[in-house]
Amino acid sequence: MNEIERRREAVRRRQAGETTSEVAAALGRTDRWVRKWAARQAASAGGDDWAQSLSRAPRSSPSATSQQVRDQVLAVRAKLELNPQSQYGPLAIAWELQLLGVDPLPEIWTINRILARAGVTRRRGRQPGYRSKGTPYPHPAERGPGEFHQADLIGPRHLDGGIGFHAFNLIDVGSHTVGSEIIDPLKPVAIAASLTTIWGRVGIPIRVQFDNHSNLRGAIPPRASMFGPVVATCLDLGVIVRFAPLREPWRNGVIEHFNDVWDKSFFRTARHPDLEILKDRVAAFETFHNARHRYSAHHGATPNETRAGLATLHPPAGHQPPTRLPAKGRIEAVRFIRSNGLLDLWGHKTILDQAHTYQYVTAIISVRAKQLRVLTRHGEIIHAAPFDIDRQLR
Repeated sequence: MNEIERRREAVRRRQAGETTSEVAAALGRTDRWVRKWAARQAASAGGDDWAQSLSRAPRSSPSATSQQVRDQVLAVRAKLELNPQSQYGPLAIAWELQLLGVDPLPEIWTINRILARAGVTRRRGRQPGYRSKGTPYPHPAERGPGEFHQADLIGPRHLDGGIGFHAFNLIDVGSHTVGSEIIDPLKPVAIAASLTTIWGRVGIPIRVQFDNHSNLRGAIPPRASMFGPVVATCLDLGVIVRFAPLREPWRNGVIEHFNDVWDKSFFRTARHPDLEILKDRVAAFETFHNARHRYSAHHGATPNETRAGLATLHPPAGHQPPTRLPAKGRIEAVRFIRSNGLLDLWGHKTILDQAHTYQYVTAIISVRAKQLRVLTRHGEIIHAAPFDIDRQLR
């Protein structure tokens, strides 16, 4: 006898004249249970579904997403999808909702749920990403929150009327905290000042990595002995400077990904009348990203939550880019050694032993000692020699 049959049997026995206690004892239930189903049958007005269990789900949910918010999310998604150059994922939608003044702003996971239930989670076709060839790579040891930054330039981009600018973006790899500054005109000293400004907000790391762009490294044409204001600023603040391998942008993959988010979720989703308005909006987007964007790498935490309680150092008040390269610090460059054994550091060429071909090595320039050391991925020194450094900036 299943539960519904047992309920019907209880009511049949009561109607036949058995007492509540007798029915309860015969069916292995309590008196209260017998009275409940007898009352349910009496209230059914002759209906036949009284023995069915009623749903225990609440009739209303105070925390449920309103229909208005669901409509707004889907409307913004449809609008963004019309622009082939913009992103239309949850972060882009949340940013657009903030611009529209939606308050309170739905969480990223709420937007994800709305999109999934509406069946609009498809993505545009993407080019296949980088696939490792299996060659071991010398990643920096420090990769926790606040320890390792990646930085890069975006641009040139243009506003209405042909107004050009560059964006200088930085990300803390260990927490995905970002900083962004608009630069116009593009000059190494302006990049250095922007770097100091961003570090004033997010803190100074142990190490920062750049690509080999001349405005970031310095010296045009490239000269190994000369560096520019960006490197000088890093060394002055006690930060190790690291340059990624030549022609391997994926080694700066975390900042490259954020650059794509910045470009498609922020810059291309609206028209920006002038540089001052753009700068205000960039500051707002930086704040929005750090407070709202949740990363699976941090188990759903935002950058701000990941960095909560982290002790950070900041540049001294009024810090300016040095006018000469400080006589201290360390500059690193990761290079892949091909079949010719050549290690090329911006024109300074060294031939390494054939045993180290088809491997990545790290060239370390000690500024004070004016010395070059080349290390394998395991830290073995395979080359050491004097390295002349010109303290004049280029």
